[in-house]
Amino acid sequence: MRSDEVLERASAGMKESNKVLIRELVRDLEEKGISPVIAVDGEVQKLTKFQVTDHREMKNFENELQKFGFEKSDFCLLEEDSSNIHNNIILIHKKSAKIRKYKAGNNSHWVADFHQDLKNKFFI
Repeated sequence: MRSDEVLERASAGMKESNKVLIRELVRDLEEKGISPVIAVDGEVQKLTKFQVTDHREMKNFENELQKFGFEKSDFCLLEEDSSNIHNNIILIHKKSAKIRKYKAGNNSHWVADFHQDLKNKFFI
């Protein structure tokens, strides 16, 4: 086997193992109710259980999931632990282990940003 093939296979294996680790982390967090600390885009985030204050946003979020064939249980929703008016919502797609951070609160449009990510097949 050529060295470029070995590197390509090693890279694919590492990506797959990262997905498995993230899926296991999400499952463990959900079962134990642990407030995690994770890195998103290289930045450490202290997180809390997701608590939506605007129920319209949650309904719109669920509608977007349905439009694109996802279930709410396909995602882990976490919120950055912050005292700011603007919090961040962290969404982790359990199957692909892809993570995305959205600004939330005070006239944010995180659901519209999430819609664009679904439309662009980011979580697949």
